[in-house]
Amino acid sequence: MTSPGSAPRTGRLALVGRVLAWIVTAGAGAVFLLTAWMALSSRFGWNDRDLHGYGLIFGTFAAILSGLVVALVLPPALGTRRTGRTYAVTMAVYVLCVVLLVVALVTA
Repeated sequence: MTSPGSAPRTGRLALVGRVLAWIVTAGAGAVFLLTAWMALSSRFGWNDRDLHGYGLIFGTFAAILSGLVVALVLPPALGTRRTGRTYAVTMAVYVLCVVLLVVALVTA
C-alpha cells in the first residue's frame, strides 16, 4: 500500500520534471532559432560577413542537433494525455526543418 503522503510527492516530482523540460526546450529552441538563422542568412546572402560558408555548414549541423532536442523534450514538457500524437507532430515538423536545412546546404 502507499502512504497518503506519497501522491503529492509524485505530483511535485512530475511538476519539477515538466519545469526542467520547459527550461531545456526553451534553451534548445533558442539555439535552434539562432543557428538556423545563421545557416539561412549565410545561404541566401543576408549576412555578408560569412565569405566561406562556415556559418552555413556549422549552423546547419547545430540546428539539426538542437532541433532534435526540442522535438524530443517538448512533448513531455507539455504533459498532455496524447503524447504519441504530440511526438508525431513535433517529429514531422523536425523532419521538415531538417530537409529544408539540408537542401539549403546542398544547393549552396
